[in-house]
Amino acid sequence: MFRSGTAQLLTILLLLTGRPATIAQTSTSLHYTLTVDSSDLSGYNVDIRIEHPPRRFRLAMATHNEYDDRFWRYVTGFHVTRPAFAVHTDSAVWAVITTGDEVTVSYRISLPPPAPLHFSHRPFLTSYGGLVGDLHSFMYIVDYLDIPCALTLRLPPGWTSADGIYTEEIRVRQTWGKRYYGAVNVSSTSQTQLLDAPILIGRLHRWTFTTDSIRHDVVYLSPSPNLNFDTVSLINNLQKIAHATYSLTGGFPFLYYNFLIEDASAGALEHASSLTIGAKPSDLNNPASGIYEDIAHEFFHAWNGMSIRPSGYTELNYGPQQLTTSLWFTEGVTMLCADLISRRIGLPTEDSTRLSHLTHLITRYYRDTGNSVLPPAKVSLADYAQPGPLGDYSASTHLQGELLGTCLDLLIRDATEGRYSIDALMKEVNYICSAGKQPLTDSVIDSAAAIICQNNAAVHRFFREHLYQGKPIDFATYLHLLGLKIQHDQPTAKDPQGRRLPDIRVYSWILRDDTSLRIGISNPKGCWAKAGLHTGDIIMAINGRPTNSRQDFQSAIRNLHIGDTARVTVKKQTGTNIVPVYMTGYTTPLITITEDPAATPKQKRLFRAWSSGAP
Repeated sequence: MFRSGTAQLLTILLLLTGRPATIAQTSTSLHYTLTVDSSDLSGYNVDIRIEHPPRRFRLAMATHNEYDDRFWRYVTGFHVTRPAFAVHTDSAVWAVITTGDEVTVSYRISLPPPAPLHFSHRPFLTSYGGLVGDLHSFMYIVDYLDIPCALTLRLPPGWTSADGIYTEEIRVRQTWGKRYYGAVNVSSTSQTQLLDAPILIGRLHRWTFTTDSIRHDVVYLSPSPNLNFDTVSLINNLQKIAHATYSLTGGFPFLYYNFLIEDASAGALEHASSLTIGAKPSDLNNPASGIYEDIAHEFFHAWNGMSIRPSGYTELNYGPQQLTTSLWFTEGVTMLCADLISRRIGLPTEDSTRLSHLTHLITRYYRDTGNSVLPPAKVSLADYAQPGPLGDYSASTHLQGELLGTCLDLLIRDATEGRYSIDALMKEVNYICSAGKQPLTDSVIDSAAAIICQNNAAVHRFFREHLYQGKPIDFATYLHLLGLKIQHDQPTAKDPQGRRLPDIRVYSWILRDDTSLRIGISNPKGCWAKAGLHTGDIIMAINGRPTNSRQDFQSAIRNLHIGDTARVTVKKQTGTNIVPVYMTGYTTPLITITEDPAATPKQKRLFRAWSSGAP
């Protein structure tokens, strides 16, 4: 609600320029109510009752550091009760001023139209249930994250809820009105916890297991009341993952955990005490599908990413996505540990042995030139950004990190005569960051490794060369610790019939809030870059055929052969012109790792322990 005249103008100026009033932390509290009406599943309503509010404050929709869905775009009907009034000061921010002892803020999340592929972390509603909650639903009071808050869910008849918020008591009133089944009251310690908790709602299937006295709930949302997968195997596999992760890290960083599984979704995302993941019955019936390794990855992030928080990430932020140089460890070492956990509990993995898996990783490392040219810190900073920050290179912080973690594991095993491994490093980093409340940095990891390896010179050199100086990984040095030899060849890329392949190692992309199709270059030495094209150039046509979509682009380059000339109509800042690209071949890495006949007994012993996945 807005006032008119001079009073409104003066108040708006106060809101825009004044600092927030100090909140009496002992008296101010928030009570959120989220209402789902089964007669209108186009969205849901949120009310925030603020008791003893400050005279002026800001409410904001937070930004996720990994996926910025910008759900502030779907906030409608924002209003506050008298005597308060509000001003929408920024895309994700509303400023509020009040003289009363209580104010209620109300708004609706009008969900975007369903997409062909729904990602499991995004809110949705169907006739049988959906996903709500977390930062997609709830605003927070900026600058005051520790205000106590509570949540009430008003749900349709027959629906229940599951979330990652730990509570000592959850009360369900069995009758409440005519339209709703009841109100689920959830106590929360802070806005930070609430905004990190997705809530699965609907006709849910539930199971529970306990590991080291910690309760783990498994919740499955499906359109069918009949589950067409082996639920006993599901729970057994998840319990094995939880126990193996506990053994690797040395303890749980949460008091309660929820596996939130959605039948009709894809993708996965971690939270401090829960994960969301899309899994069809056919995936759960087939461990070789990789679904359990995906679950192990997101589950491990409760430690590496949530409890061990990368430097540069704050608890809540409403501005641009925050950046960190530590994703090589947060993402890459999590990849390493998820693979390791899966092998230790006997679940299928992408490669049958650790050695074959390492061979494939090194092959990918050299296939995308940026991995061996760009330092891990730079690749980490660009990981969640759109193409451009890495120029005409393509690189993966997940891949760099998994390989750096593997090399660090080998160094630790060698320096400690096989007594310790990556397990000890994770325990030490977890202790430094969690108990000492320090953000994750390369120096923290360096210090942890130094403690384990007693200041081993090779370990210090590893951090100096690869992390601080950004030098490429010399795999021969680290494989030698296991008595292994590596051969790296670069043969001409050919198809199964032995014919040379044209260099079509390019891709197309669209800048956010734009419609122009742009080109992405993955290698600055390829024929596309040599012709003068660069990542970010707008591609309008290829050989006279308009490229209005990614499908148009892929169709055009798929028909190119060596010796052809692709005439690319490109728009740059200097104007529009046609760039001829002469199709050439390219080389691809061929990596071979073999045992060294001259390996020492120590090297052979370390290789056996490493290849078996032993700690």
